[in-house]
Amino acid sequence: MGRRSSSTRWAEFSEPAELLPYVNKRLTLNLLIQGAAAHTFITAHHLVRDELDALQPGLTDLYDRAVVSMHLNYWIGDVGLTFGPPWRFWGAIHRETHPFHRHALLAAHGGMLSRESKAYLVARARNKRVISTPGPHYGQSILFFMSLMRAENDIKAELAPLAIRAAATMWGIDEDRLDGSLTRDAAFGRIRQPRTNRGVMLRAGAIGWGGVQRRHDQFVVVAKSWFWPLLSHELTKGICELVCLHGLCELSKKDYAAVVGYADHIEYEIPMLQAGAELWRRFLAVIPPGQRLPHTLMHVARLEPDALEWLMMNVIEAPDEARCSLEGPPFRPDSL
Repeated sequence: MGRRSSSTRWAEFSEPAELLPYVNKRLTLNLLIQGAAAHTFITAHHLVRDELDALQPGLTDLYDRAVVSMHLNYWIGDVGLTFGPPWRFWGAIHRETHPFHRHALLAAHGGMLSRESKAYLVARARNKRVISTPGPHYGQSILFFMSLMRAENDIKAELAPLAIRAAATMWGIDEDRLDGSLTRDAAFGRIRQPRTNRGVMLRAGAIGWGGVQRRHDQFVVVAKSWFWPLLSHELTKGICELVCLHGLCELSKKDYAAVVGYADHIEYEIPMLQAGAELWRRFLAVIPPGQRLPHTLMHVARLEPDALEWLMMNVIEAPDEARCSLEGPPFRPDSL
């Protein structure tokens, strides 16, 4: 038998036709959530630079280089070697067995977004003395990882509150609704069972988890990871998930479970991170001045599936038109 393409191994995740618009909406929201988290991963340390360097001189500069190297791993490191090169995954998107082949935005622009995300990181790597050549990059990435473990080993108790403060500053959320910790025991909550071998591998290798839990009378964002930049990543992912909770509230419990069951898989995180980072930067660029990001994202999440698709398509293809649409109700500052 011939070798199966990477897209064939996803066939069991075919979307239910009657819920396809909502599956696509959930995939788009997941794309934004993962993109926001990826952007935070490489930027959050600048918000608390002085405090980080007071705990460990040079820590911010270490983060600045390490996060670029680690994020590049999704294109040129062991992730690509283990799960296949991104060009193969995105190049197969028009096949019927591909999980995103009926998602208009990803089918049209997923590959381009992934390439632009990589190009952005390669440019940052060049400015920060980070290797972006496959092979040597991976060796340097391992050295960065080991340096992070050593640098953070004795100051974890002080670092976690700084991640919470940075996240609260970025998103305007009360710190008491954020629960973040640095730990080697990162998994928590009800974790969906992987349905493929690659999912089992991803789950076994995961060193950071983030999500939303209900505690008493309110929802709380919980994040756990091995090191600080990833904790910031997981906090943002949880906050965005909290903001987007209303995105599918019109569905019945049965339909909601079905949509999430088809759209939320650990196997999708790698391509979502690859494409989502660039989409998030383009989304930020069209938000009009004066609008608060959490409220804008919340109203985006409430859009009907076709309206959300139209907006995100325009974020890429017609950014001025996307910006104009965000200037009207319900996005205007006086409506928020």
